[in-house]
Amino acid sequence: MKRIAIVSIAILLCAWTAFGQTATKYFVAHQGGYIGEATVTVDKKGKVLSASLNEWQGPGGWAEYNSPDGKSLMDGAVVRVPDPLANTSNPDPMIKGYMFYVYNLKEDGTYVWSQFTPGKDAFTKPTRQYELDFEGLMSNPIRAAAYAKAAREDNLYNVTIDGLKVTLGKKASQTVHYGNMDKANKMATYMPLTKESIGYRYNYKALIDFFKAHPTADYTAFSLKKTKVTIVEDKNVDANAKAADYTAAEDTVFVVADAVTGATYSDFPHYALELQAAYKMALALQHKAFKK
Repeated sequence: MKRIAIVSIAILLCAWTAFGQTATKYFVAHQGGYIGEATVTVDKKGKVLSASLNEWQGPGGWAEYNSPDGKSLMDGAVVRVPDPLANTSNPDPMIKGYMFYVYNLKEDGTYVWSQFTPGKDAFTKPTRQYELDFEGLMSNPIRAAAYAKAAREDNLYNVTIDGLKVTLGKKASQTVHYGNMDKANKMATYMPLTKESIGYRYNYKALIDFFKAHPTADYTAFSLKKTKVTIVEDKNVDANAKAADYTAAEDTVFVVADAVTGATYSDFPHYALELQAAYKMALALQHKAFKK
Protein backbone atom coordinates (compact mmCIF):
# COMPACT_ATOMS: atom_id res chain seq x y z
CA MET A 1 0.00 0.00 0.00
CA LYS A 2 2.82 2.36 0.94
CA ARG A 3 4.61 1.52 -2.31
CA ILE A 4 1.46 2.35 -4.31
CA ALA A 5 1.16 5.68 -2.48
CA ILE A 6 4.80 6.55 -3.20
CA VAL A 7 4.38 5.68 -6.88
CA SER A 8 1.19 7.78 -7.05
CA ILE A 9 2.96 10.78 -5.53
CA ALA A 10 5.83 10.37 -7.99
CA ILE A 11 3.40 10.29 -10.91
CA LEU A 12 1.68 13.43 -9.65
CA LEU A 13 5.00 15.24 -9.30
CA CYS A 14 6.02 14.21 -12.81
CA ALA A 15 2.70 15.39 -14.20
CA TRP A 16 3.02 18.72 -12.40
CA THR A 17 6.57 19.17 -13.69
CA ALA A 18 5.49 18.30 -17.22
CA PHE A 19 2.65 20.80 -17.34
CA GLY A 20 4.00 23.40 -14.92
CA GLN A 21 2.22 26.33 -13.29
CA THR A 22 0.81 29.00 -15.60
CA ALA A 23 -0.22 32.59 -14.93
CA THR A 24 -1.46 35.38 -17.19
CA LYS A 25 -1.15 39.14 -16.72
CA TYR A 26 -3.47 41.48 -18.67
CA PHE A 27 -2.58 45.07 -19.49
CA VAL A 28 -3.23 47.99 -21.82
CA ALA A 29 -0.46 47.78 -24.41
CA HIS A 30 1.64 50.21 -26.45
CA GLN A 31 0.43 53.81 -25.98
CA GLY A 32 -3.12 52.50 -25.54
CA GLY A 33 -5.62 51.02 -27.94
CA TYR A 34 -4.31 47.45 -27.64
CA ILE A 35 -4.84 44.72 -25.05
CA GLY A 36 -1.83 42.76 -23.85
CA GLU A 37 -1.87 39.22 -22.49
CA ALA A 38 1.42 38.03 -20.98
CA THR A 39 1.49 34.32 -20.11
CA VAL A 40 4.30 32.42 -18.39
CA THR A 41 4.58 28.77 -17.33
CA VAL A 42 7.21 27.65 -14.81
CA ASP A 43 8.32 24.26 -13.55
CA LYS A 44 8.68 23.22 -9.91
CA LYS A 45 12.13 24.81 -9.68
CA GLY A 46 10.94 28.12 -11.11
CA LYS A 47 12.45 27.65 -14.55
CA VAL A 48 10.47 29.25 -17.36
CA LEU A 49 9.03 26.47 -19.50
CA SER A 50 7.18 28.78 -21.87
CA ALA A 51 6.35 32.44 -22.31
CA SER A 52 4.14 34.30 -24.74
CA LEU A 53 2.67 37.74 -25.22
CA ASN A 54 -0.43 38.38 -27.28
CA GLU A 55 -1.15 41.96 -28.23
CA TRP A 56 -4.73 42.17 -29.44
CA GLN A 57 -5.94 44.93 -31.72
CA GLY A 58 -8.38 47.36 -30.11
CA PRO A 59 -11.44 48.64 -32.02
CA GLY A 60 -9.34 50.99 -34.15
CA GLY A 61 -7.50 47.99 -35.55
CA TRP A 62 -10.57 46.09 -36.69
CA ALA A 63 -13.70 48.26 -36.82
CA GLU A 64 -15.21 48.19 -40.30
CA TYR A 65 -14.42 51.31 -42.31
CA ASN A 66 -17.54 53.45 -42.68
CA SER A 67 -16.31 56.33 -44.85
CA PRO A 68 -17.93 56.80 -48.29
CA ASP A 69 -14.88 55.29 -50.01
CA GLY A 70 -14.66 52.43 -47.48
CA LYS A 71 -11.04 53.23 -46.63
CA SER A 72 -11.24 54.93 -43.23
CA LEU A 73 -13.22 55.30 -40.03
CA MET A 74 -15.64 58.14 -39.47
CA ASP A 75 -17.89 59.29 -36.66
CA GLY A 76 -20.53 56.72 -35.77
CA ALA A 77 -18.79 53.36 -36.31
CA VAL A 78 -19.92 51.00 -33.51
CA VAL A 79 -18.46 47.75 -32.16
CA ARG A 80 -19.71 45.30 -29.51
CA VAL A 81 -17.37 43.78 -26.92
CA PRO A 82 -18.14 41.09 -24.29
CA ASP A 83 -17.87 42.71 -20.86
CA PRO A 84 -18.97 40.97 -17.62
CA LEU A 85 -19.47 44.37 -15.97
CA ALA A 86 -21.50 46.06 -18.71
CA ASN A 87 -25.28 46.47 -18.95
CA THR A 88 -25.79 43.62 -16.50
CA SER A 89 -29.46 44.41 -15.81
CA ASN A 90 -30.53 44.96 -19.41
CA PRO A 91 -33.21 42.42 -20.44
CA ASP A 92 -32.07 42.27 -24.08
CA PRO A 93 -29.58 39.38 -24.60
CA MET A 94 -28.03 41.36 -27.48
CA ILE A 95 -27.07 44.06 -24.96
CA LYS A 96 -26.69 42.36 -21.57
CA GLY A 97 -23.06 41.59 -20.75
CA TYR A 98 -21.70 43.65 -23.64
CA MET A 99 -20.05 47.04 -23.89
CA PHE A 100 -20.58 49.12 -27.02
CA TYR A 101 -17.98 51.56 -28.28
CA VAL A 102 -18.67 54.28 -30.83
CA TYR A 103 -16.07 56.16 -32.87
CA ASN A 104 -16.79 59.63 -31.54
CA LEU A 105 -15.81 62.93 -33.15
CA LYS A 106 -15.02 65.40 -30.37
CA GLU A 107 -15.44 69.17 -30.51
CA ASP A 108 -11.69 69.63 -30.98
CA GLY A 109 -11.78 67.60 -34.20
CA THR A 110 -10.15 64.47 -32.79
CA TYR A 111 -11.71 61.04 -32.44
CA VAL A 112 -12.04 58.74 -29.44
CA TRP A 113 -13.68 55.36 -28.86
CA SER A 114 -16.44 56.28 -26.40
CA GLN A 115 -18.91 54.17 -24.47
CA PHE A 116 -22.20 53.94 -26.34
CA THR A 117 -24.88 53.51 -23.70
CA PRO A 118 -28.44 52.20 -24.10
CA GLY A 119 -31.02 54.64 -22.75
CA LYS A 120 -34.81 54.75 -22.67
CA ASP A 121 -35.30 54.87 -26.44
CA ALA A 122 -31.84 54.85 -27.99
CA PHE A 123 -28.10 54.55 -27.43
CA THR A 124 -26.31 57.76 -26.49
CA LYS A 125 -22.77 59.09 -26.58
CA PRO A 126 -21.28 60.64 -23.43
CA THR A 127 -22.04 64.35 -23.10
CA ARG A 128 -18.52 65.15 -21.91
CA GLN A 129 -15.41 63.22 -22.87
CA TYR A 130 -12.35 63.62 -20.67
CA GLU A 131 -10.67 60.24 -20.95
CA LEU A 132 -10.14 57.48 -23.48
CA ASP A 133 -13.00 55.15 -22.62
CA PHE A 134 -11.68 51.97 -24.23
CA GLU A 135 -8.21 52.22 -22.70
CA GLY A 136 -9.59 53.33 -19.35
CA LEU A 137 -12.08 50.48 -19.06
CA MET A 138 -9.56 47.91 -20.27
CA SER A 139 -7.23 48.78 -17.39
CA ASN A 140 -9.62 46.56 -15.40
CA PRO A 141 -8.22 43.00 -15.79
CA ILE A 142 -11.74 41.51 -15.71
CA ARG A 143 -12.64 43.47 -18.82
CA ALA A 144 -9.25 42.92 -20.46
CA ALA A 145 -9.47 39.15 -19.93
CA ALA A 146 -12.95 39.09 -21.48
CA TYR A 147 -11.71 41.11 -24.46
CA ALA A 148 -8.69 38.86 -25.01
CA LYS A 149 -10.89 35.76 -24.82
CA ALA A 150 -13.33 37.26 -27.32
CA ALA A 151 -10.51 38.23 -29.69
CA ARG A 152 -9.08 34.71 -29.54
CA GLU A 153 -12.51 33.10 -30.04
CA ASP A 154 -13.56 35.57 -32.77
CA ASN A 155 -16.46 36.95 -30.74
CA LEU A 156 -15.98 40.67 -31.40
CA TYR A 157 -18.50 42.27 -33.75
CA ASN A 158 -19.19 45.35 -35.78
CA VAL A 159 -22.81 46.33 -35.16
CA THR A 160 -25.47 48.69 -36.40
CA ILE A 161 -27.99 50.16 -34.00
CA ASP A 162 -31.46 51.53 -34.69
CA GLY A 163 -32.99 52.91 -31.52
CA LEU A 164 -32.32 50.05 -29.13
CA LYS A 165 -32.20 47.32 -31.75
CA VAL A 166 -28.71 45.84 -32.15
CA THR A 167 -27.88 44.06 -35.40
CA LEU A 168 -24.67 42.09 -35.69
CA GLY A 169 -22.43 42.84 -38.65
CA LYS A 170 -19.07 41.38 -39.60
CA LYS A 171 -16.76 39.76 -37.08
CA ALA A 172 -13.47 41.42 -36.19
CA SER A 173 -11.56 38.71 -38.07
CA GLN A 174 -13.37 39.75 -41.25
CA THR A 175 -12.51 43.44 -40.98
CA VAL A 176 -9.15 43.49 -39.15
CA HIS A 177 -6.80 45.98 -40.81
CA TYR A 178 -3.47 44.28 -40.08
CA GLY A 179 -3.77 40.67 -41.20
CA ASN A 180 -4.52 39.22 -37.77
CA MET A 181 -6.03 40.37 -34.48
CA ASP A 182 -2.82 39.45 -32.62
CA LYS A 183 0.17 41.58 -33.59
CA ALA A 184 2.51 38.69 -32.75
CA ASN A 185 0.77 36.22 -35.06
CA LYS A 186 2.94 35.19 -37.99
CA MET A 187 0.22 36.31 -40.43
CA ALA A 188 -0.08 39.81 -38.95
CA THR A 189 1.12 42.76 -41.02
CA TYR A 190 1.30 45.39 -38.27
CA MET A 191 4.77 47.03 -38.17
CA PRO A 192 6.26 44.95 -41.01
CA LEU A 193 9.92 44.18 -41.54
CA THR A 194 11.58 46.84 -43.73
CA LYS A 195 15.09 47.65 -44.85
CA GLU A 196 15.53 49.73 -41.67
CA SER A 197 13.53 47.71 -39.12
CA ILE A 198 13.27 44.04 -38.13
CA GLY A 199 9.55 44.61 -37.61
CA TYR A 200 7.18 43.58 -34.84
CA ARG A 201 7.35 39.79 -35.02
CA TYR A 202 11.14 39.47 -35.00
CA ASN A 203 11.15 41.95 -32.11
CA TYR A 204 8.61 39.70 -30.41
CA LYS A 205 10.88 36.69 -30.89
CA ALA A 206 13.83 38.62 -29.43
CA LEU A 207 11.70 39.63 -26.43
CA ILE A 208 10.51 36.09 -25.67
CA ASP A 209 13.91 34.47 -26.19
CA PHE A 210 15.66 36.99 -23.95
CA PHE A 211 13.02 36.90 -21.22
CA LYS A 212 13.03 33.09 -21.01
CA ALA A 213 16.79 33.20 -20.47
CA HIS A 214 16.64 36.16 -18.03
CA PRO A 215 13.28 36.13 -16.17
CA THR A 216 14.68 37.84 -13.06
CA ALA A 217 16.59 40.64 -14.79
CA ASP A 218 15.96 44.27 -13.84
CA TYR A 219 14.22 45.47 -16.99
CA THR A 220 13.93 49.00 -15.65
CA ALA A 221 17.73 49.30 -15.75
CA PHE A 222 18.10 49.12 -19.52
CA SER A 223 20.42 50.99 -21.82
CA LEU A 224 20.54 51.45 -25.58
CA LYS A 225 23.35 50.48 -27.88
CA LYS A 226 24.02 50.94 -31.57
CA THR A 227 24.98 47.58 -33.02
CA LYS A 228 24.53 45.28 -35.98
CA VAL A 229 21.37 43.17 -35.77
CA THR A 230 21.20 39.85 -37.58
CA ILE A 231 18.01 37.83 -38.02
CA VAL A 232 17.47 34.37 -39.44
CA GLU A 233 14.42 34.09 -41.64
CA ASP A 234 11.67 31.99 -40.10
CA LYS A 235 8.23 31.87 -41.69
CA ASN A 236 6.83 30.61 -38.38
CA VAL A 237 7.82 33.97 -36.91
CA ASP A 238 6.74 36.25 -39.77
CA ALA A 239 5.15 34.55 -42.76
CA ASN A 240 5.18 37.71 -44.88
CA ALA A 241 8.73 38.94 -44.25
CA LYS A 242 11.96 38.32 -46.12
CA ALA A 243 14.91 38.60 -43.75
CA ALA A 244 17.15 39.71 -46.62
CA ASP A 245 15.06 42.88 -46.99
CA TYR A 246 16.43 44.13 -43.67
CA THR A 247 19.71 45.77 -44.66
CA ALA A 248 20.42 48.32 -41.90
CA ALA A 249 24.12 48.56 -41.09
CA GLU A 250 23.22 48.97 -37.42
CA ASP A 251 20.22 49.53 -35.19
CA THR A 252 19.46 50.80 -31.70
CA VAL A 253 19.12 47.75 -29.45
CA PHE A 254 18.08 47.38 -25.81
CA VAL A 255 20.75 46.13 -23.41
CA VAL A 256 19.81 44.60 -20.04
CA ALA A 257 22.31 43.35 -17.44
CA ASP A 258 25.13 43.94 -19.93
CA ALA A 259 23.46 41.55 -22.39
CA VAL A 260 22.27 42.63 -25.83
CA THR A 261 18.59 41.68 -26.10
CA GLY A 262 18.23 41.82 -29.87
CA ALA A 263 15.04 43.86 -29.45
CA THR A 264 14.74 47.28 -31.03
CA TYR A 265 11.12 48.34 -30.48
CA SER A 266 10.32 50.88 -27.78
CA ASP A 267 7.87 48.58 -25.98
CA PHE A 268 10.57 46.07 -24.99
CA PRO A 269 11.07 47.17 -21.33
CA HIS A 270 7.32 47.46 -20.75
CA TYR A 271 6.47 44.07 -22.20
CA ALA A 272 9.38 42.39 -20.44
CA LEU A 273 8.06 43.75 -17.13
CA GLU A 274 4.56 42.42 -17.92
CA LEU A 275 6.05 38.99 -18.62
CA GLN A 276 8.01 39.25 -15.39
CA ALA A 277 4.80 40.06 -13.50
CA ALA A 278 3.21 36.92 -14.96
CA TYR A 279 6.34 35.00 -13.94
CA LYS A 280 6.00 36.21 -10.35
CA MET A 281 2.32 35.27 -10.36
CA ALA A 282 3.15 31.75 -11.56
CA LEU A 283 5.75 31.38 -8.80
CA ALA A 284 3.21 32.54 -6.21
CA LEU A 285 0.64 30.04 -7.48
CA GLN A 286 3.09 27.23 -6.74
CA HIS A 287 2.71 27.97 -3.04
CA LYS A 288 -0.80 29.33 -2.70
CA ALA A 289 -3.94 28.11 -4.45
CA PHE A 290 -6.48 30.75 -5.45
CA LYS A 291 -10.14 30.13 -6.15
CA LYS A 292 -11.16 30.32 -9.80
